[in-house]
Amino acid sequence: MPLLRPFLLMTLPLVLSACATGHRSAMQSLPPGADAATTQLAEVKDALDAVSPPPMAMARTPAPMIKGMGFGQIAGQPGKTQNEKRLMAIRAARMEALRDLTEQVHGIRIDSETLLRDAVIKDDRLYGVVEGTIRGARTVRITPKDADAYEVELALDRDTVGYILRAVKGGL
Repeated sequence: MPLLRPFLLMTLPLVLSACATGHRSAMQSLPPGADAATTQLAEVKDALDAVSPPPMAMARTPAPMIKGMGFGQIAGQPGKTQNEKRLMAIRAARMEALRDLTEQVHGIRIDSETLLRDAVIKDDRLYGVVEGTIRGARTVRITPKDADAYEVELALDRDTVGYILRAVKGGL
């Protein structure tokens, strides 16, 4: 039994990969020179699939979106008219949502500094820096909140995030 567990752990990804392709059976996915135990597992998997095929939802699900949220207050914005202030609040909320997306994709660098004098904290500072490139962010919604604020939600799909990271690393 102790030898069977590592064997199953090594062959399980092979059998499961045959499930993900959808059109290839486990027997067709076997590598050349597969041993008897692996071949037997593939046969069992194909027999089970023939009785009860795997659900289509498991074959391939769409990649989830990464969402960024931002909020902007109307009263604190510069502008001569109320409409100018509303537009500036939406713009501020959009920039905050982009910052949120950037933190999720590229991460955030935290720096801190504490000043002690006579074993007493005199000054404690914490800095957060976000730096990165965001391309392809899609506006999901712009929602008025109360009478004095807007909420903006932006989204990136996983493929776009992969493209951004490859571009940053110079892989394009």
